[in-house]
Amino acid sequence: MSVFLQRQTVRRRRRWGFKLRQVERVLLSVLIVIVGLFALYGLYRMIFLGGTFQVKNIVVEGRFVNLSAEGVEQIAGVHRGDNLFWLSVSQVHARLVQAPWIKDAVVRRRLPDTLWVYVEEHDPAAIVAASELYYVDAQGTLIKRVEAGESKDYVLLTGLNLDEQGRLSGEDVARVREMLAVADRFKMGSFGTKHEVAEVNYDTVRGYSLITRREPMQILIGLSELPQRIDQIDTLSRAIVSKGDRIQYMLANENGRIVVRYRQS
Repeated sequence: MSVFLQRQTVRRRRRWGFKLRQVERVLLSVLIVIVGLFALYGLYRMIFLGGTFQVKNIVVEGRFVNLSAEGVEQIAGVHRGDNLFWLSVSQVHARLVQAPWIKDAVVRRRLPDTLWVYVEEHDPAAIVAASELYYVDAQGTLIKRVEAGESKDYVLLTGLNLDEQGRLSGEDVARVREMLAVADRFKMGSFGTKHEVAEVNYDTVRGYSLITRREPMQILIGLSELPQRIDQIDTLSRAIVSKGDRIQYMLANENGRIVVRYRQS
């Protein structure tokens, strides 16, 4: 065989070898893709269809007064056996914060089988008496309507109005805060500790007044210098009580002067 033919034969062999190596690479790549797809499918079945990541534990934490862990679990709408990855944490959170007593919530997945929920409950500071009774917090935010069987052992705030959407106006929100401040200030003194606060009323003309729980009486505080006018009740309490303890009402809306009307024996 001539040198030329030998060279042609070597070249053909090299081309075939190169093509075979290319085919091998393609087949190996296809094989890797197929194996990867099977692995992904197996992982998908394990995560989303298998029992490895099913919810087995629902842990609810928080300080509960008007709610319970069982009640929060029902509101969350998650059931044992649900897939931990299929459920929407944002939707669970949305359901929780829509509940009247829940102020805020945190929802987390804890692999492999636990849903963790932390709930912050609203803390009522008083009850607003408008068209109906409503719990209100210390910031003046209405929480919910008071329903039968729920506690009414709170200071009652009267003289406020709700708008058509069932909300307090900005001015009334500020008044709620001031009424709570009046009640707290009154309870700090010995006279207030003895008689307690049952109701705080607001009137556009007369201002703020208190109605006590024990030995009920009405105490007019007025519209301005409220802390000083409350403090002077304690300052003059001995003189007030010395003339009789059956008090009907007090006018304490002037600094340095209190008018007291006593009930007839």
